[in-house]
Amino acid sequence: MTTETITPTRTRRRGLTPYLTLAAGALFVAVPPIVELVTYDAFALMGLAGVLVLAALPGLRRQQRGADGRAGSWGCRLTMGGLGTLVLLILSGDLVDAVVSGGVQTVVEALFMLVGGAATLALLLGIVLFSVGMTRAGVFPPAAIWVFLGGMVLALVSELLEQSLQGPVPWLADTLPPLGFVVAGFGLLTIGRAALDVAPERRT
Repeated sequence: MTTETITPTRTRRRGLTPYLTLAAGALFVAVPPIVELVTYDAFALMGLAGVLVLAALPGLRRQQRGADGRAGSWGCRLTMGGLGTLVLLILSGDLVDAVVSGGVQTVVEALFMLVGGAATLALLLGIVLFSVGMTRAGVFPPAAIWVFLGGMVLALVSELLEQSLQGPVPWLADTLPPLGFVVAGFGLLTIGRAALDVAPERRT
């Protein structure tokens, strides 16, 4: 008599990853117009959008089950490091301005600019690598990935150029960063929608 051993298979829940991605995408789309047309105070919500992206990235990588390769791995690390630093700068900027003044404030602002520029470059490289990895994995729609990538590159590069300008900022230079974030938001929304359809990982 043959006895068969049946190993139970459990399904790992999809978790919050799709919803975090969708929420981040919605903020990327909604906040820049609010900042430009209503109140600059809403810019703090971009920090929240960044936090949501940070929370979603590990889950997006897990859904690809290693198929994104080294590009995805390094891209995730650089993106999380650069984005985490920028979120910290965004959320602490007003507090630092309220605490320091005079010559110290000038030094702090210069330091913020230096750290912010380095973090932006790391984020830019990370997003490129992460997008290449996602495209290679084939889990999410390539069009959505490259819409997200194109929007982020436009936003980050134009923001760096805007920050380097002296005197009045041209209208186009002031418009491109929010436009890029809005475009990236639509890409994130599509990626988040696709993440809802990814079959949860099964484990024994």
